[in-house]
Amino acid sequence: MKRLCLSLSILILVLAFHTQTPAVEVEFHGDLNHRFQYTNRADFLTLDSTSNRPEINDGDVDDNFGEIKYRLWVEGATNEGDVKGVVATEIGGLRFGENSKADFSGDDIQFEVRWAYIDVQMPWIERTARFKIGLQPFKVNKYLWQETAAGVAFNSTIGDSTDYVLAWMRGAEYDKTAENSDENDDRTDLDSYLVRFNTNPAGAKAGFFVLYQGFDSDGNPSTLDSRDWQVKQFKQAGDPAVDFDLWSFGTDGSVNFNPFFINWDLIYQNGDFSDLAYTDFASGTGRTGDFDLSAYFVHFDIGAQINNWKFTYTFWYASGDDDPTDDDFDAFISTDVDITDSIALFEGGYADDNYFTERPYIADKGFIMNRLGVDFTATQKLTVGGALLYLMTAEDFEYIAAANGDSVSENDLGWEIDAYIKYQLFPNVEVAFNFGYLFAGDALDVYEVPAIQDGSSDEDIYIASARLRYKF
Repeated sequence: MKRLCLSLSILILVLAFHTQTPAVEVEFHGDLNHRFQYTNRADFLTLDSTSNRPEINDGDVDDNFGEIKYRLWVEGATNEGDVKGVVATEIGGLRFGENSKADFSGDDIQFEVRWAYIDVQMPWIERTARFKIGLQPFKVNKYLWQETAAGVAFNSTIGDSTDYVLAWMRGAEYDKTAENSDENDDRTDLDSYLVRFNTNPAGAKAGFFVLYQGFDSDGNPSTLDSRDWQVKQFKQAGDPAVDFDLWSFGTDGSVNFNPFFINWDLIYQNGDFSDLAYTDFASGTGRTGDFDLSAYFVHFDIGAQINNWKFTYTFWYASGDDDPTDDDFDAFISTDVDITDSIALFEGGYADDNYFTERPYIADKGFIMNRLGVDFTATQKLTVGGALLYLMTAEDFEYIAAANGDSVSENDLGWEIDAYIKYQLFPNVEVAFNFGYLFAGDALDVYEVPAIQDGSSDEDIYIASARLRYKF
């Protein structure tokens, strides 16, 4: 009854506001996504994070499920779009029958805040000059940082073909009201500052950016496992969070000369880490102290669109750390991304809350991607495609195999075959199915349980997923 009264009250307020302020334009949108998955490796698709470590057991660990992921948002705009407010909620990844989420009776509270921001045009300025303030979609680069973040972003234009973005985002806040804080506590928040320029000459797009990120632990030592080599994990890696300064310099863009196209991303990183106890999970080697970072990432797509056919070769190289005993870090590091190029290893499955890793690399060993993909638009409603991938880490996993005591050095992740089919059931309703099979390379032995860890891969990985998605 209370929920009904609350809902009616909100509706009355919205209608009253709309009636009294006719200049307000309100839009309601939704993305209602229903996903299904079957895999032989439920033990492996557990997120490479501090909360739950992936592993490969002896024999298949089969699992199948259905789930929903709903996103609903309201946009209110006034003054011909000069002021816009957005509030979005998410009902995320609820598996059918999941305890305390979607089990019997289904009366559980699962709403999350997805976005909450305003987007304001500066008055008296004819060109675009807007502030976006709050929890908002934020993109630096697909492989570096592209996710929801909280902060302030300003974007404006220079001439007819150039725009720029200035942004401050706070990924984690240090609580100085905590009991262990005092007047001499100089610890800072985990802040990020972005400067980005985009230009659009004829037939091409190019962007250039500088991103600074840092946190000062005020001399308090912290710990980090190589499986948590991602900036968003630093706030969870110990108490306090990891002390670091990180600079990322990059360019990205695309060029089209019919029927061919090229996309690229180039990123160089440098920085330092202080008072850190770092452990290489593969070898178990630990090292403590201060570390310098120098890393890079290179990506390109080369392809052609020929009638209804699209052919794409994708390559990327994310540098990895080659020596678990020195005081240098050589591994490229992302902040918060969602990478979908592989169904078996990344978020390519349609049930994309279930994956091995979301990053364009594995632990701190980097990544080498070789992918040849083909897409065919059979009709206006039907699209099919597939891909062949060869996957490696940039640097070897080096460890002692628990089952036989052999010294192992491997970077071969294996060959993967992917396929998909999509059908537009209605203009705003899609039905899709995809499948990925990874013929596991020996480097994945490092994730096998000790009883079968012998330097050779024992278990292949496959995933089949489907979705019915309604967007409005």
